Amino acid sequence: MKRFWSAKAGKTYYYHRASGARIHSEPGTAAFVTEVDRLNQAWKAKTVAKNTLGHLISEYRKTPEYIRLKPITKRDYERVLIMFEKAGGMPLSAITRAQIFTWRNQAFAKHKRRFANYVVQVLSRMLGVGVNLGLLETNPALRVDKIRKATGETNRNRPWTSDEREAVLAAAPIQLKAPLAFMRYLGARLGDVRTMPAASYQDGMITFRTGKGDVEVCVPCPMPLAVILDQRLPSRTHLFVTSEGTPWTDGGWNASWRKLRTRLEEAGKVRPGLTAHGLRHSVATDLRELGKTDREIADILGQRTTYATPVYHRTADMKRSNARVMGELHGGQPEDGSA
Repeated sequence: MKRFWSAKAGKTYYYHRASGARIHSEPGTAAFVTEVDRLNQAWKAKTVAKNTLGHLISEYRKTPEYIRLKPITKRDYERVLIMFEKAGGMPLSAITRAQIFTWRNQAFAKHKRRFANYVVQVLSRMLGVGVNLGLLETNPALRVDKIRKATGETNRNRPWTSDEREAVLAAAPIQLKAPLAFMRYLGARLGDVRTMPAASYQDGMITFRTGKGDVEVCVPCPMPLAVILDQRLPSRTHLFVTSEGTPWTDGGWNASWRKLRTRLEEAGKVRPGLTAHGLRHSVATDLRELGKTDREIADILGQRTTYATPVYHRTADMKRSNARVMGELHGGQPEDGSA
């Protein structure tokens, strides 16, 4: 039971500690005891039974593996966990590889490939923790394949062409131009850019920690980017703010970016399908064309491992690097071409 004194009302209010429900009866009366008992029974009915999916979700949220997730990642995980809370009464023994496969396919039918694969990923992480907690003997999600992209399927975050990059920066107002330029030159994620602290840009250096992976990025600020950053709207807290001087929100950014992109599409200056995350792919593509290794690309993009790096540069035009390799290959051969 919790007590709360209201100076305005001049009285004390009582609340059920577990549920937060207000107790209306007077303390010390039989009605008070009855009401507390009713609230306790109702709360117990809401709690999940042990060895069920709901129990595993509850236990998973208490673990360091979940608690230490970055806010962006935790938000994405919660979308999946909340969805599966509806099946919270399912016994863990009923969660088989076939059941995970069925859930994956259902997610694909409703939300398409990317979310379906994310469902498999989150379930695999949670069920793995369940094994460590002794709630499961094996992780049934480990051998469930993710859905591959269909042949010819359009890349959701395709790289921007050089002309598109220039056209967008030329047309964007400074409150959009500055963060877009940051992504254009450094390949940073939009989530990191929107919340970038003002102190991230000092003395010609860019230094920040990524929201995913918690990786520190420290690079000299490219001169074209420095020119744009020096024109940005001032803020003591954030590197980038709206025209009103407030930090960007998801909704505010999406509305402003959609308006600019639509105008440029109608003018024929950009092709349909531009996304802010596509700039990350653009930077990776440029670096790959310059012959940089996956480790070098990962360091610039702020990735702890190189596992996902090929995803970003898969559309790279290999003309430059292939020409260099062929030059090295044939340049080292005898002039008569014999080996």
